[in-house]
Amino acid sequence: MSITSRSKLASALSFALELGFTIAVPIGGFIFLGFLGDRFLGTRPIFLIAGVIVGMIVAFYGTYRSLIPLMSNKENNKDER
Repeated sequence: MSITSRSKLASALSFALELGFTIAVPIGGFIFLGFLGDRFLGTRPIFLIAGVIVGMIVAFYGTYRSLIPLMSNKENNKDER
């Protein structure tokens, strides 16, 4: 394996790990906060469901923000050819 292909592989794995954290941390965090909110206030699934929804929205937005530079770089490279 050449150095450039290893570098590309490392870059791709790094980006995949970043996306994984960008998706998992907000969803898990807001689910946990929703669970704590339900437990503290004595409600059942209201805040847990809200936590899932908010977590998914935040994860989607974070993923979108991570992919925009990648997509714009691809379009710029296409225009240069």
